[in-house]
Amino acid sequence: MDLSVIYVAAILFAAAYLQSATGFGLALVCMALVPIILPVTEAIAYVSLASLVVNSFIIFANRAGLCLRRALPLCIGIVLGIPVGYFALSALDGKLVIRLLGVTLMAIAAAEFLQGRMTKLHIPEKAGGFMGMIGGILAGAFNVGGPPIVVYTYARNWSKVEVVAILQTAFLAGGLTRNLLMLGAGEVNVELLILVAWTVPTAILAVWLGKLTLDRLPHMLLKRFVFALIFLIGLSYLFSG
Repeated sequence: MDLSVIYVAAILFAAAYLQSATGFGLALVCMALVPIILPVTEAIAYVSLASLVVNSFIIFANRAGLCLRRALPLCIGIVLGIPVGYFALSALDGKLVIRLLGVTLMAIAAAEFLQGRMTKLHIPEKAGGFMGMIGGILAGAFNVGGPPIVVYTYARNWSKVEVVAILQTAFLAGGLTRNLLMLGAGEVNVELLILVAWTVPTAILAVWLGKLTLDRLPHMLLKRFVFALIFLIGLSYLFSG
């Protein structure tokens, strides 16, 4: 087995663990590290394909918390938003958009720590479709669509299992849409499918370990950790673009 496959498998393992334990992070970790091993375009396609499998297993692990009524607006929003970003907005100044997103994420995370609870930011549950669409547009254009949807779900008074299950459902809907677009554009090939097949088994183990972590973490501690991570993501977007 090529060493590059082992390296990619190790990265996917760490990313899948974080995703299973918190509900997000797979794309962030993979896109920070996999392009060191694969060309960027191949890395994006690989992460999109692998995410489908990981998200599916996390949904199954947290199926007790899945509420389709709550997940549906996010799913509809992200499915509608991805083609808009993919075809219409990718030509925009991506660095400026990502930096503005970074400032927004930092402000939201800071408000969480200063005010003590996200409900004071007045993100209504009815905004699910809108937040899903914003995430979809950003995902389609710049592959950074996760944080707006994470902010919305963690702003709800849902249990941690509900949050993780609903997040994965939205990400799965978005992933299916993006992969169909990539397939139509010829960005998926046999070599990438083989790489996914070799590396996904380790991710399945990581999902199980992440689920054990999720079940043992106090919800408030998990929420604080997530918003601290969102602040750091926003900071990285601000300075890196």
